[in-house]
Amino acid sequence: MKRCWICIAVFLLCFCGIHSAKAATTEFGSKTSFTLAGNAKEFYIENPGTVSADDYFLGYKFTIMNNSSCGLNMKLQRMALNGNFYTLSSKSYSGSWLNLSAQDKKSIDPYHKYRILIESSSNICEPVYIKGLYGVEYYHFD
Repeated sequence: MKRCWICIAVFLLCFCGIHSAKAATTEFGSKTSFTLAGNAKEFYIENPGTVSADDYFLGYKFTIMNNSSCGLNMKLQRMALNGNFYTLSSKSYSGSWLNLSAQDKKSIDPYHKYRILIESSSNICEPVYIKGLYGVEYYHFD
């Protein structure tokens, strides 16, 4: 009899009581393709809270091409009330690569202003070609 109750409990737990949770993610919304010939490039993201979501992630997925002599610093930053930007995440990419993949993602709060800042870390820097996606990734539960 005990065995029968255990089988019924296992059946109910496996097929009736457990529901799967589904989640949907949208990719970064903006594409870019540019040549970094100067010292810095900025991308501003205004108020990601206009899209309703459960989680928000600021980030980028770039391919860095023709990077023979330059080190790059990529920063994810948030604007404070005083107008200054504060770094949430910072990554450095350097080396003599034909194509270098660079990506970073950081969880953020909606209703703020953010930017992605790309800086060259050396004064002697040949033009570097960068293309990829950046922006806010939205995470929804279904």
